[in-house]
Amino acid sequence: MDEREHRREQLSDHQPIGGQPNVHDPAHPGIGDPADERLTMPAGKVLLIVVIAVLIAAIFNADAMVRAGEGMKPGTTRDVVLSVSRPLADVTGFLQLNRPREGFDLVFGQESKTASGTELETGSTEILKRKAKPPAEQKPTWPQPTRQRPLEVFVTGDSEADLVGLGLVDLNPDGLMRVETVARNGTALTNPGFFNWEVNAEQEMAARDPGAVVMLIGANDGFNVEVDGELFAPGTPEWETEFARRVAVVAETLSGGGKRPVYWVPPPTARDETYNEIYRSQNRAVQRAVESVEGARYVDIFNTINNGRYSDQIEIDGRKVLGRQSDGIHFNREGAMVPAEMVLEALAKDFPALEGGTGPSLETPEDGPAQLGAD
Repeated sequence: MDEREHRREQLSDHQPIGGQPNVHDPAHPGIGDPADERLTMPAGKVLLIVVIAVLIAAIFNADAMVRAGEGMKPGTTRDVVLSVSRPLADVTGFLQLNRPREGFDLVFGQESKTASGTELETGSTEILKRKAKPPAEQKPTWPQPTRQRPLEVFVTGDSEADLVGLGLVDLNPDGLMRVETVARNGTALTNPGFFNWEVNAEQEMAARDPGAVVMLIGANDGFNVEVDGELFAPGTPEWETEFARRVAVVAETLSGGGKRPVYWVPPPTARDETYNEIYRSQNRAVQRAVESVEGARYVDIFNTINNGRYSDQIEIDGRKVLGRQSDGIHFNREGAMVPAEMVLEALAKDFPALEGGTGPSLETPEDGPAQLGAD
């Protein structure tokens, strides 16, 4: 018998270990024994501790609660969250109890995505009266990509950006692009109190300085907008003009005054016609906005894919596949190849070396748009 087996044989469950009673000894309750009163706590005391912890978390995160509430769709839940969080945020701001959270955000590189007095919120429609130079006169100013110096493409926007960004990676012709995608899920131009895209665009361009930007946004833009103290609903002429103004503000920030091209991609058709009414208005607004911003391009996937008719299916390489997610709005992984190829075609007009992506072949009529659901 070796030494370890000899020690195990001599050590019973009733002997102390390391000078402390064995945890298995019923006569000497130890760590882990459910009968040990030191390990139990009255339910009321537990509840009190939980309530205090929640209150402390709410106090130090009141601003985040407000932003979360403002990001919700109009309704009872949003009203309740804002009715609680806004007064709390006012108090914590006055007492400067939000400073620790702001300090942690700075330490961990989490810059604020909201600000007061931004052009996105308070600017003038004068920006829409400007006329940008035709695209053909802008192209020579941008360096053309090579394998040694690929084009840095920054893909951003709402959740639609994720899979389209992956599609661009798949289509990357001869390694001439380096694609980075940062999607901001749930964001919109019509709700800058929750997430201000002008602020975010300034931060992203300063941090990355890409050669081109692809912006896919609009699926969440069903909020009313305020113009001169009056609210306007989506689809109204006033809403459309204000949305065009906001697109122009963000597109100009992304382009750096024409330093780089920006390919703005509003939503595609949706299964629900209620959304389509909003998306049609958005597309008209974007088309109007890009005409006033140097370097901005409108990539129309609403009217061109399947000639503006919604379908769940898409044909790729001669086979019909499911192209949309169950929500009837987002593309799935395969379906996202359609808008990705359309974006690549728009990029190739400014960067001719990108012509002829290497991804899957989309079924398209001669000189026509990609076909979704050719039933």
